[in-house]
Amino acid sequence: MTNVIEILKKVGALLPNGHFVGTNGGHIDTYINKDMLFLHPELTSKVGRLFAEKYKDTDIDAVVAPALGGIILSQWTAYHLSKFKGKEVLAIYTEKTSEKDQVFTRGYDAFVKGKKVLVVEDLTTTGASVMKVVNAVKRAGGVVVEICVMVNKNPGAVNSKTLGVSFSALSEYPVFVYDINNCPLCKSGVPINTKVGHGKKFLEVHQPKNNNAK
Repeated sequence: MTNVIEILKKVGALLPNGHFVGTNGGHIDTYINKDMLFLHPELTSKVGRLFAEKYKDTDIDAVVAPALGGIILSQWTAYHLSKFKGKEVLAIYTEKTSEKDQVFTRGYDAFVKGKKVLVVEDLTTTGASVMKVVNAVKRAGGVVVEICVMVNKNPGAVNSKTLGVSFSALSEYPVFVYDINNCPLCKSGVPINTKVGHGKKFLEVHQPKNNNAK
């Protein structure tokens, strides 16, 4: 059976052996460009089906994920779960606030109340973002059955024990994050990629002139 990593490689989303800046500002040598997956509806549907197959025998009323990419995953996962279960499973999403929290808007909290919820996410490194979604579900009166992410990039630190919530992943792909003050890639002069990730923004702050970015 096709797995997530094979799909990501197929669409060119898995970028190893580089120098990238992650969401939290850390430097990494491998980047997973999830946006490349979402260009391909059939393959994205397959990922949603992988989520759904994992939980087809679990009592779930709704799938919740954070905007933006999570919307797509929640839709496909709920679609396939609905097919497996023979009932409608709702697809709902949270949105980021100016304080970088995750909340329900558009009255969606009313559709979470009293529901058994599967929280899905594309990637995780620290688990902080997906836990904001979990907290939003709890505030709305929903019951989180489990968190499941497409790829866990830090399985040693992100798991059921550390999060305090049942957690799993479709696949694991460990990516080590370097502190910007102790980055071997920087010390070796490996150019920062400005095409994906947050490299461009990083260089605007730290090296506004005469950088070797590609």
